[in-house]
Amino acid sequence: MWSTRLLFTLFVAVLPFLVGKAQQSTRRICDTIHYEFVQDKIIIPVTVNGVKVKYIVDTGGQTGTIREKAVEMKAIGGGGTRGVSDVNGMSLSYEEGVLNDVQLSPNYKLTQMKSIIFPLNGFFRDLGVAGILGSDAFAQAVVTFDAREKIMVINYPYRPEGLKITEGVPFYPGSMNHPIVDVDFGGCVKRVLFDTGAGGLLSLSADDYEEVRDSMKNHLLGSAFGINSIGIGGFDYKNATEIDKVSFDHVSFVGKEFINMESITVKMGMSLMGVEMLKYGKVVIDYMRNRFYFFPYEDQVEDLAGKVKNWNVGILPVTDRFEITTVWDSMKDQVALGDQVIRVNGKELSELKQSQLEIDALLESVEGETTEIVILKNGKEKKVEIRRE
Repeated sequence: MWSTRLLFTLFVAVLPFLVGKAQQSTRRICDTIHYEFVQDKIIIPVTVNGVKVKYIVDTGGQTGTIREKAVEMKAIGGGGTRGVSDVNGMSLSYEEGVLNDVQLSPNYKLTQMKSIIFPLNGFFRDLGVAGILGSDAFAQAVVTFDAREKIMVINYPYRPEGLKITEGVPFYPGSMNHPIVDVDFGGCVKRVLFDTGAGGLLSLSADDYEEVRDSMKNHLLGSAFGINSIGIGGFDYKNATEIDKVSFDHVSFVGKEFINMESITVKMGMSLMGVEMLKYGKVVIDYMRNRFYFFPYEDQVEDLAGKVKNWNVGILPVTDRFEITTVWDSMKDQVALGDQVIRVNGKELSELKQSQLEIDALLESVEGETTEIVILKNGKEKKVEIRRE
């Protein structure tokens, strides 16, 4: 039986493994899937061994299923383990299993699909999903994302009719089938992962920023210290790191031009272009031929100045309470890492579940650019004004 561990994250990068065989015949398949878009996540219906569930489509991850659903699906133990690393750079190993009779759309089916077996996960439970479908789940297909229609289209074994291979660019799948493409940052090209599991637009790797900041036009907008997300390894202030908010004068993503693109650096080995890119155009990923296509909705340069707004403190659930977990420079004299937060915008945090989704939703619901939080300092309440910057 699978042992019990804790898991708090969505994004995972894993060691390579082989997905099971496709079940479909050689006839041409073109299936349209209407998806839900919840908390910046693309969610689709899937049937596994007769059990109807929902999965998050995460092109930057690898397929994983929470244990309780894997048991319900009668998953078979794979006999091995998989190394995973989270958004904070922590690494763990999880067991893997095999899912049988997987139906991703009416006509696209897999006889078997390997899956990481995740422990019980509050994030997935809150979203009502069984786990994530990584790029490995679609390794034998061509997948189109159309955010305006909220649809995915699966083509097999050919690309969509009328799509010319010259309209795409190569991507570099490595051993995990990931759509990694070249992105031009003002004349400096870096390989970036197109990741539908990542919210927002650009999540710039701190390592990438170190490499390119002196060779391209960019601007430092602010700095902080702390942790922005809870990872699969849980929460540990030892993982706190320097965080920068930066802006690039010019970015070209597969032919789409942006100016003043802003990003907050993250502690990961590779930069990510998140699900927000789908607001600007359709994406087609031909996994079988390693070709990536982007078709902009508008033929214009997008000015993104001021589009990334973040609160000048970060608040996350830690153990059994909410704490200040990120402090931006403008707040260094007022709060500190680990300060307990008891109210936000008049809301008692004791009424919330210990969930990053819940505290993020509360902060996002604030009208205007400022609000008040109440922290405990030496056993006394202290009111602090925070703002979006």
